[in-house]
Amino acid sequence: MDDTMSSYSFSHQFYQRWTCAPEPIRAAITQELKDITTLLQNDTPFESFVFNTHDLDTHIDELYENHEAEQAIAKAITDKKAEEQATAEKQQREEQQKVKAAEDARLKESARLKEAAKLREVADTAQKEQQKTEQIAAEKKNIADKTTAMNANDASDSESLSIDNTVEKNQNVEKSAATQSSSENKTTSEHANVANDKHINDDHSIKAVNDKASAAIKLALKDAKLSTTHQEMIRELEMQIDDYLSEQMMLMSENLKSWLRAEVTQNLSEDEAVTDKEFKKS
Repeated sequence: MDDTMSSYSFSHQFYQRWTCAPEPIRAAITQELKDITTLLQNDTPFESFVFNTHDLDTHIDELYENHEAEQAIAKAITDKKAEEQATAEKQQREEQQKVKAAEDARLKESARLKEAAKLREVADTAQKEQQKTEQIAAEKKNIADKTTAMNANDASDSESLSIDNTVEKNQNVEKSAATQSSSENKTTSEHANVANDKHINDDHSIKAVNDKASAAIKLALKDAKLSTTHQEMIRELEMQIDDYLSEQMMLMSENLKSWLRAEVTQNLSEDEAVTDKEFKKS
């Protein structure tokens, strides 16, 4: 029997199946082989010998069923873990999509706010330009009104100058008539008295002409019936004349001050130069 066992060889399929078999099944078969080897010994009594496994086939079937059950449980656990992992990955993807959607919405809102701010800035700039244009137009209108008032004032001054020229001509005529009368009718010794009388007559003539001009102006003002609008216009023109004269006086004052500073500075510089020259000569 030893020769028979030593000449026995296992096939390739046996090794493949043996290595793929579960450990409990291989252990049961190995134990069965050990029991057989023990039974074949000469000192082992056959009548009292008992195998460790009463029915090897049934035991192996039970071991396979247990193994398959364990494999099914392990597969169920693996599938459950895979499902949980897939669910977690899906939730993670959904969360990432929500975060991305929120970020996109935030960027879109930020862009909208920037665009609105840009439009407001453009509107503010346009409004400022319009206000500036209106202010320039108002200033031009104010200057035109002042110019009109100045022209009206110049016309009034011309009229006043005409009246003064008329008075002066009357005075000259009266003086000439008085001079001619005194030179024809008076002697040389009476010239002093005649000159005094002529001066008195001139004063009376000037006073008479002024009285006539004042009476004419008062009569013209009495006959003129001005409406409230015309009176307000006159007051406005008077105020504009006052403003114009004030500006001109201020400008004249600044020019005179500048001229005074320049002249004084130049004179002092020349005096210092002359003093330095005389000091160097001495």
